[in-house]
Amino acid sequence: MTQTNRHWTLMVYMAGDNGKIFDQLQGKKTLMAPMEEQGWNDIEEMEAVGSTEEVAVLVQFDTLTDREQTYRIHIPAKGEKREIQNIPEQNTGNPDSLRDFIVWGAENYPAENYAVILWNHGTGWKEDDIYAFARNRGVEINASQDEVRSLTRNNRRLSHAFFLSSITEVLQLEDEDSRAIAFDDSSLDFLDNAKLQQAFREAEEKTGKKVGLIGMDACLMSMVEVAYQLRANADYMVASQEVEPLSGYPYTAILENLTANAQMTPDALAKLIVREYGRYYGGESRGSTSQVTQSATNLMVVEKLAETLGKLADVLQRSLSEEDIYTENALYHAQRKAVRFEDRDFVDLYDFLKLLRDKYAGDSDEFIQVMDEVIDLIVMEIEPQLILANVGLGRFERVKGLSIYSPVRGYSQFYERSHFASCGWGEFLRVLNDVN
Repeated sequence: MTQTNRHWTLMVYMAGDNGKIFDQLQGKKTLMAPMEEQGWNDIEEMEAVGSTEEVAVLVQFDTLTDREQTYRIHIPAKGEKREIQNIPEQNTGNPDSLRDFIVWGAENYPAENYAVILWNHGTGWKEDDIYAFARNRGVEINASQDEVRSLTRNNRRLSHAFFLSSITEVLQLEDEDSRAIAFDDSSLDFLDNAKLQQAFREAEEKTGKKVGLIGMDACLMSMVEVAYQLRANADYMVASQEVEPLSGYPYTAILENLTANAQMTPDALAKLIVREYGRYYGGESRGSTSQVTQSATNLMVVEKLAETLGKLADVLQRSLSEEDIYTENALYHAQRKAVRFEDRDFVDLYDFLKLLRDKYAGDSDEFIQVMDEVIDLIVMEIEPQLILANVGLGRFERVKGLSIYSPVRGYSQFYERSHFASCGWGEFLRVLNDVN
């Protein structure tokens, strides 16, 4: 316990400064994405409960309207005046900004446990944001201005990129076709994941404190690749497999429960977030049902999952190399029937494996054994559990909490940046892509 008797410091990193430039009949017009307004709404949700002696709630908010400064906010006790510290404008597209926020929070509001929530419901990056970032970093963009303008207006994948450095890295590719392919697959996600790991690793090196929980109030982040990348940086991860509604986390309900039971453990907080998210979007709080997902993953078990998936990848790769018709048919079926998300390259891991297992008509004991081993690990309800809590509503009732990269066609040239790819899954996907 710290001298302040604070059990929790909850830090919410809000990337709220994105917007888009659209061509209108009247000329160019900058339309502010609804992110900033929603950010202030979420802050008001937090203030409805407020910080206590045992729980500190902090926000770093980079807005679109104020281009000169970024806000660091200590959410006050309920009913008290908001405490805002203005700092020089921070580029949320830079992982150093996330690292510095975590360090600031840990040094100024020390606690027994730390949770970091990454907040991003992006609708795109502005063209001038990309150029300004590139200039400041000394990066040469090989894409033409027309190409960049077209990307910022029309490419939906830019809306989920957390770091501008991921976008500029793709824009440095010399060949236009390579750039187009990279923006049309999941490359930005893999680049983002590496930078997230960098930010959390450097923050821990500076503070000597490991984050207990990483929450992703963002889209499409509950993936094996993300969990594996962050496995050494936190104990638990809460995230969504699908795109989140703009309203995101129900912060009032979460903080009401946390402040009432401030001594809860990180795994209990992870389960709490999933439970309240499910209640909020499942009708208990609002009387409606949405197409949403949310799950809590035990990052301390992810190494075992990767090891098991590596064995499966090896078996599948050998079977494909031997042109085993039973494996090819089962993979074809699973690839096309498993639950996918807004990003069609991502498939629910459990649903994919179950369909693969059920469709397989061969007699390989090794194949069946390793398939059962992976499936059991996902649904296991004895300690240590991989998936601590899971919500899937609407068409996502079959999902079990973790997605994995498994494109029906194509293969991202940046997938190798994902640490998980080296477990064997990347090589399997390359072979599968050649077969298809």
